[in-house]
Amino acid sequence: MDNGNNEKGAFYAAGLFLIWPLLAFFAALKNRKKPWAKNICWAFVAFFGFTFAIGAENQSADIVRYIAGYQSVHNVQMTFASAAEYLSFEEQKDIAQPLISLILSRFTDHSAALTLTYGIVFGFFFSRNMWYVLQRLDGKLTSVIMLLITCFFLVIPIWDLNGFRMWTAAHIFLYGVLPYLCEGKRKGLIVAALSILVHFSFIVPVLVLGAYMVAGNWLVVYFGLFISTFFVAEIDLRAFNDFVETYAPLSLQEQTAGYRGETYVEEYRRGETETVWYANYYTKVLSWSVMGFMVILFVKGRDFFRKNQYWLNLYSFTLLLYSVANILSTLPSGGRFLAVANLFALALIIFYIHQRPKDLMMKRFIWIAAPALLLYVIVAIRIGLYSMSATAIMGNPIVAFFTAGENVSLNDVMRMIL
Repeated sequence: MDNGNNEKGAFYAAGLFLIWPLLAFFAALKNRKKPWAKNICWAFVAFFGFTFAIGAENQSADIVRYIAGYQSVHNVQMTFASAAEYLSFEEQKDIAQPLISLILSRFTDHSAALTLTYGIVFGFFFSRNMWYVLQRLDGKLTSVIMLLITCFFLVIPIWDLNGFRMWTAAHIFLYGVLPYLCEGKRKGLIVAALSILVHFSFIVPVLVLGAYMVAGNWLVVYFGLFISTFFVAEIDLRAFNDFVETYAPLSLQEQTAGYRGETYVEEYRRGETETVWYANYYTKVLSWSVMGFMVILFVKGRDFFRKNQYWLNLYSFTLLLYSVANILSTLPSGGRFLAVANLFALALIIFYIHQRPKDLMMKRFIWIAAPALLLYVIVAIRIGLYSMSATAIMGNPIVAFFTAGENVSLNDVMRMIL
């Protein structure tokens, strides 16, 4: 009988998706325990990719370069040998993104086909990670849990298809590591290692994971490192470059040279100062809120973690990864690793608060952190308007076929109206 109800629910959900995908997505959230719910989320991310809009502010985004490269090879005749040569001489050494572009370019050069494919790939890992957390929450969700889950969804949101390589790698890494830490599933380690093939920089989180596996759970040490690294002002760039050029493999030196150059660093920091204030500070208020939560977990939850091995694993690794991310955040583009660390941290915080809702100290801190978290949610959604089209919100797959490749961002629409 239960299977019959599930099949019936899946049928209705699929029908609703064809009429209004966004409403189907919210229905999936409401029915988070149903086996079809995560697949509706996956389908919605793919639909979002198909209706992806490149706003005026996104003309320098990675997605523009991806599309240009994909379209440039569409009419180029290739053998297996020339395809292998193309992949080996790509500027980026990651295999996933150029391979997708190369295969898809054999059939079409339509930009919507590429963003749809990105949505399918990104959406699979995104939906599985979100539902890994959602399916472990029993009963009615409190407003606090719902706020934290919203933040969890927005740390690396669906409009981060803009930077397909980095953010898909992040979700692949999370997809592999969470089951390993929380359930002891060692197959997840292989998945986590594959994230390097999507973005070379994920050698850093993979090395952190390897260090954690060797060292084990040293909660007090990791916590001290976590707190101290929050106050690292800036890495000495010359010392860092000397270290990389002395110990890192030559291939890694070549791939990171552009990010470590002093000219690039100066331009990057100048660009940060010219950005509107909320774009600079909304991620910082999230990090400081997470820091507060992690301190309370250490003060009030140590006995709980010592009695629950898998929870201890997740807490210890998160502290170690966050410590490394804090240090790297002082380098240009290094702050992206904070997003990866925040995914793990928010998953841990959500699990803990759901398990121990009567923790008085946690309740008091939530009142302090709530305005900062709300600011984060508002600004993150505001940034999403640069890539979100009206079709993604109000349309459906039929409408999307007529607007494919010509979608205008909601931000551009607002600017035209206002």
